[in-house]
Formats: sequence, structure tokens, C-alpha cells
Amino acid sequence: MPHNSYPIQRALISVSDKTGLDDLGRNLHAKGVEIISTGGTRKYLEEHQIPCTPIEEVTGNPEAFDGRMKTLSFEICSALLFQRGKDDAEAEKLGISPIDLVVCNLYPFENTARSDAEYDELIENIDIGGVTLIRAAAKNHAHVCICTDPAQYPRLTENEKAETDIQTRKELALHAFRHTARYDAAISNRLEITADNDALYTPVLSAETATALRYGENPHQNAWVYQDPFSENGLAHRIPLQGKALSYNNLLDADAAWRCTYDLSQVFQDRHIVTIIKHLNPCGASVSSSALQALEDAWAGDPVSSFGGILCFSTEVTEDVAAWLDDKFIEIILAPSFSKSALDIFSKKKNLRVLISPEGEHSTPIMIRSISGGWVVQEEDMGEDQSFNIKTDKTFPDEKNMTAEFGTLVTKHLRSNAIALVQETENGFSLIGAGMGNPNRLVSISQAVSKARENGHQDLSEAVLISDAFFPFADNIELAEKDGIRFIVQPGGSIKDDDVIAACNGNDIAMAFTGRRHFRH
Repeated sequence: MPHNSYPIQRALISVSDKTGLDDLGRNLHAKGVEIISTGGTRKYLEEHQIPCTPIEEVTGNPEAFDGRMKTLSFEICSALLFQRGKDDAEAEKLGISPIDLVVCNLYPFENTARSDAEYDELIENIDIGGVTLIRAAAKNHAHVCICTDPAQYPRLTENEKAETDIQTRKELALHAFRHTARYDAAISNRLEITADNDALYTPVLSAETATALRYGENPHQNAWVYQDPFSENGLAHRIPLQGKALSYNNLLDADAAWRCTYDLSQVFQDRHIVTIIKHLNPCGASVSSSALQALEDAWAGDPVSSFGGILCFSTEVTEDVAAWLDDKFIEIILAPSFSKSALDIFSKKKNLRVLISPEGEHSTPIMIRSISGGWVVQEEDMGEDQSFNIKTDKTFPDEKNMTAEFGTLVTKHLRSNAIALVQETENGFSLIGAGMGNPNRLVSISQAVSKARENGHQDLSEAVLISDAFFPFADNIELAEKDGIRFIVQPGGSIKDDDVIAACNGNDIAMAFTGRRHFRH
């Protein structure tokens, strides 16, 4: 591959995004570059008094089919693909003049897809000629420069002469291949959704949308966040209103806080909800009649763990909430909105990140995790347990049903094996103790009870114990009974269900089955 600079004598410009195009066109023209252009791009350049050659004068054919056919031709592709110094004689024989620069970006397919466009409109916004130009120029970057982003234009205009060096062409070619890779993946992804069947999922992970984070799980690890091109609303697109940059752990914890709060808000729509997350687990969660009361109840669920936690509110954060938090250390706070007086209080905490929380999910999100040699992909657990089938002689009072529903939603956001103790409060419901991340469910029960008592709940007879999966043996029930538990909710489904139910009946415990497991690994 040559390592010299190549002059730009002819450039082909065909862009959807015309940002900065007038400055680029004037610069190239002033340096004696012949500009070949198409349709709307040519019209734009001519309106800005920038001379250009219509592409049909090069191809010998008119634009056709509402502009769908204009750049695809033997003449254009040959001008991009022939290798200088090797194919010159053949090019001259065929009457092919080289094109040294392509400036091209594609129809905004992602914008169309985000607008819930009809199928035919999606198809119409799939770029064909532009992708061909980009790939041809990028493939032959030893001799041709490809530019796909207005942010790259300064690399073409900063030199006194119209020329590019090999390093610039290599870097821009890589960007070009990333550009088309993202584009093709976006099309596959969107059409898979449109297909409305069990089609496999094509994730859109493009370096074009990636941003480097401060560090990964630990300071010695590099990390990036990749934005979904179809969602401008999600957490990956959020920029803190204040505070230092977000790290890998910050984003995971903030996402966990938002997901738990969002789940609860779908059931308790007329209430105020606060979730406190520490290391991906809810250590505090509450539903109440005001944001301040919900915050106080959630914090009381585990005051020690709440220190340095991530807080998410379902409603606006106002001055009274900010004042209550003024003497407490928290990493991140998310809410749909913040009052000016609240932001004034938070502004004194320079390291506190304040984020506008995402809106709701418009479809079931896909969760991706890497394993050795590949990835495992699944839909997010959007399950909501509303059916509580009583299996014991002792029944649940009607007023316990909403407590149980609150508890199952919180429990599904705890790491397995997960046990939550929840209780009705004067104005709503609250998590009072949790055990999670243990290989033994007995340990999780003991952990949840210990945390509840540490938080001042000595009498647990009115609390509801929630398990994310079935109890494999009756010893779980015996342990719960010793700790004063009288109400239990679990999915059921164990071969030992009858033994577990019998243990409940023998200890005057009410147990309900939901029929749905909520493992979270």
C-alpha cells in the first residue's frame, strides 16, 4: 500500500445531511477540485453558487425512478475502484477518469424507524447507491478518500492543497465501514421488529455511537457506552444536569434504579415512588402519598446501604426532597423533572450527578451479556404478578394483596437467590429487608430478616416474605416461622411443593403461588 499523499482533483458529493456542505464545497472549488454531484445535493451547491458537474454527464444516463437510480453505474464505480499505478492503462482504454474523494452520508433510516413509519416508508428509506459509493471508496482507500460525517470535513479543508495522506484515508475508511455496518444492522433490527414473529435479533452495536466512560467496573478497566440508534430517550443518551462524568458502574446502577421504579409506577400510577439501588440491588423501595414520604420510607429500609446509593423518583423532585438529602451522600439522583429550588440545593454538591430519567419502554427491551466466545441475549423480565393463588389453609387478607404485588415487583429486581420482606405503611408500602445474591435461599431469608430487625422491625407478623423462585425444601418455611413470618409469596413449581404447603399449614402460615419465576443473575 502506498504511503504518499494523493491530490484531490475530482470529488463526488452526495449527502443526505447537508451540514457544513457549503463551506466544504467552496473550499474544494477554490482549490481547483471538480465537484460531481447528484439531485438534492447538486441543487444545494448551485444555490450556494458552487459550480458542480451533474452526475449524468459522467454516467451518460439520467437520474431515474424518483432518484433511486443515479450513482450506480460502471463509470462511477470504476472511477472509485481502479488501482492507481496498476490499472491506469485499462482505465484510460475504458475512458474512466479517477474520482479521488467521495463525500457521502446515507438516508436517515434510523430517524424514519423512530417515527413509527409504515413498512413501505421504511423500505423507501433504505439507501443503496450511497452504501455502494462508501464501500467502494473505503475499499480502495489506498488511492481514494471517503468522508461520511460533516465532523470530518476539517480534515479535508485544513491543508493548503487539496490532498490526503494515507493515514487520513485509512482512518476515514474505518469510519466508513463502521457507518455502513451500523446502517445495515439498523435495517435488519428494525425489519425484525416489523416481522412480528420469533425472528432472531440483530443488535446494533456501532463504534459510531460509542462513548468512552471514565473506567469500567474497576479503574484499570476501559469501558464504553453504546447508544441504541432507535432510542433517543434511553439512559445511554442522558447527559447529567450536573456532576462528574458517569462510569460503567454508575450507568448500571442508574439503569437498575430506573427499571425498578418504572415497574412500580405501572401499578401504582397515582402514587409517589422512590427506589434506592446499591450494587444493582434495591436496598430501599417505597410507594407513598408524597415524594418526601416515599424517600423517608425507602431510606429507612436500609439507612446504612443507602449511603452512597443511586436514587430514582417517579415524580418531580422538589425543594423539600432536596433539603432532606442535603446532609446525605448519594452518587446519582434520577427523576422525570427537578424544581429550580431543588437544583439550586443540589448544585452545592459538585460530585452529585443529576439525571432526567428515561420515559417508559415502547417495546420489550433486549438484554445482552457477553460470554466466552459470544453473547447470550434475552428479553427483559417485564412480568407483573397480579395473580396470587392461595395454597394454604390460612388465607391472605384482602389488604395484603397490594403489599404482595408491591413486593413481587421489588423482588424481581434483586439478584438471585432473592428474598424480600415488605410491609404496608401508613401511606403505602415499603421494603423493610432483603437478602440477595446467595447460592443458598436459607441464607437470603436470614439476611432479609436480619436487615429488617436492624432497621427496627422486630415484629414481622404483618410483613410479607417474597421469594423470586420456589422453595426447594420445607426447611425454608421452618426458618421463616421461627422469625415470626406469617405471609409468604412464591412462584411454586417445586417437586416439594406439597411438603412446603404442609409445613405452612403446620405453622399457621399463609402462602400464595404466583406461577411466575423471577430469577435475576
